[in-house]
Amino acid sequence: MRIQEEWLESESGLDMEQNNSSTIYPNAEVRVEKAQFSILHLRRLCVERKEIIISPDFQRNDVWKGRQASELIESILMGIPIPIMYLFEARDGKKQVVDGRQRINTILKFLEGGFKLKDLKILHTLNGSAFADLDLKLQGIFEDYQLFFYIIQPPTPERVKYDIFDRVNRGGTRLNNQEMRNALYRGNATALIDDICNSDEFKDATGRGVSPTRMRDRYIVLRAIAFYLLMTQQLRTADLGKPIEYRSDIDDFLAKVMIFINQFMTENEVGMLKETFLVALRNIYLILGEDAFRFSGISKRRPINMPLFECLIYLFMFEWNLDYKKEIRLAIEALKESLDESGYFQGNVDSVTSLGYRYSRINQFLKELR
Repeated sequence: MRIQEEWLESESGLDMEQNNSSTIYPNAEVRVEKAQFSILHLRRLCVERKEIIISPDFQRNDVWKGRQASELIESILMGIPIPIMYLFEARDGKKQVVDGRQRINTILKFLEGGFKLKDLKILHTLNGSAFADLDLKLQGIFEDYQLFFYIIQPPTPERVKYDIFDRVNRGGTRLNNQEMRNALYRGNATALIDDICNSDEFKDATGRGVSPTRMRDRYIVLRAIAFYLLMTQQLRTADLGKPIEYRSDIDDFLAKVMIFINQFMTENEVGMLKETFLVALRNIYLILGEDAFRFSGISKRRPINMPLFECLIYLFMFEWNLDYKKEIRLAIEALKESLDESGYFQGNVDSVTSLGYRYSRINQFLKELR
């Protein structure tokens, strides 16, 4: 029972790795290019042209220690090949590092005099040397060293990018899908979600019942934003402005929404969306209190329900006359009881059928209340 609603307060959390699609990207076009850059050219791409984005937030404490960094530089100076690295290329040509971020950061940091070599076992005479301390021949060897990359290019589907990302980032704790989205789609979308999750409005309205662990809070907020934009027909793709549709694949859909926010929404539009979301949270808390997103329970307090969160956010994103708080509260409590009994707020909540039922009920409620 209540499989989907218990993730917010359970220790195990929601299984964000599940795929609700009936098929997994059949006949998908996967475009991968092999490339090589010298270290000097890599610096130009990262620092001067800013064509390669090095530091998305992976939410990992994996900073290399001094010995690891020095050993990498030693390997390069000795001409030893280092593992191939992976980049994702966006439609605008910018490339994001998926695998190899630590190596690239270390290489550029050394090139710019950021640290001195230490604990070298083979080239031990170089211990204590910064890049500027190397003789010109060694500097040239370092600058001309060739790095190899696989570049995953458009129109490779977002779903395929997830799988590639997952495969090359399996060391240590495996990232869940929201953590991957947070790394892959940095920009206005992640800033918007962060601002909402860190706000007092979000914490008050949820009674601090949504854990930030493994980005559970980011996931629930992104879903609410995504379905609001979908239901208000604001979403479109880069392909001739066609509307983004929802086909029960939640991960593919959320990826497209984040891309839409990053590429198509202006700073002003993102700011207005954030303010409208925060106003909705304030009004929800004012009228329904900190249990707004919970269905009532007989013997114990039930967890926050994610689809209910999405629906109430959508409901309160419209303007309300707050002169009738009591009447609104009673009407919404009756609505919640009916929604709870429907069965569409637990189980397979991401099916098109479940989504259609939920928002048709909310739109009907809006129509009747006005």
